[in-house]
Amino acid sequence: MKKFIYLLLMLLAVFLTACGSREEEQAEYPQLEDGQIYAFFTNADKTDVYPVAYTIEDKNVSDIIRNMIQFLMSKEKTADYQSPIPESVTYMDTTYDSVQNVARVSFSVLYESVSADDLLFFKTCVAWSVLQLEDVETISIYLTDLGNPDMETATSVETFDRDSFTFNFGDRQGYKQSGIIILFFADETGTLLKEYEQTVEISNTTSLARLVVESLINGPEEEGYMATLSDEIRILNISVNDGICYVDLSEEFYDTSNPLTNDVIVYSIVNSLVELPTVSKVQFLKNGEKIQFFRETMPFDGLFERNLDIVVKEED
Repeated sequence: MKKFIYLLLMLLAVFLTACGSREEEQAEYPQLEDGQIYAFFTNADKTDVYPVAYTIEDKNVSDIIRNMIQFLMSKEKTADYQSPIPESVTYMDTTYDSVQNVARVSFSVLYESVSADDLLFFKTCVAWSVLQLEDVETISIYLTDLGNPDMETATSVETFDRDSFTFNFGDRQGYKQSGIIILFFADETGTLLKEYEQTVEISNTTSLARLVVESLINGPEEEGYMATLSDEIRILNISVNDGICYVDLSEEFYDTSNPLTNDVIVYSIVNSLVELPTVSKVQFLKNGEKIQFFRETMPFDGLFERNLDIVVKEED
């Protein structure tokens, strides 16, 4: 029920903001003709997305997507826009499941040559371009790391549907709006977790899973709560695939100087992420690989699910 309420609040925020800017949105879009949709590029200085009219010339969904991606890749930079697909990202293939209406689009990437911002714009533009097709309800973007020799961990997958985005065209400030996420910080004793609602700024270029972990790292803003993570921790990688959130954090996460128990630290992350509608389990990685123990004592190579045994019970 809590997930449903969270998702409802998110969609309501999108609806209210979109209603307020609809007239501006229409002014920003080029006029479409029959058989056209929008292909989304980034603007010239990579601060915004830029819609361009695209003519569909195929009937097969896979072919439509393949040609659309080629269109996104091949367009030369102009004074107004440029390709959203970085040079270090290479398109591989597309498959389409007509039963589930799922498009699966594969790319390879050399992470050391591409910035996080460019990757976020790339995924956003590809996903929203494809999701305009009536026959596509969800799109899964597969990214294979060319620098990772381990086949089991080299490929990450992120799945998007039309409710994954909070675009508000006409707002030239990056399509930002407020939303609520549910976090779990330590209580005043440091022995249990305590639910915490936080208002955050949501944009089309930030994944909710990353936003949750970043908010945990930043710590609580109210009294009665204790931070569970060091503010020196960096997110090396985070992705969601088939309900599993893969979290790879920097070495500071494993520092034994944190006085809180392993359960409080680990489940502050797990319980917070599982509050997201797209996450049911969490897999921790260290430098892209599973490790057997967390801080040498806690089994750490399996999947983690919600744990309410260490959460402060709400009073009736």
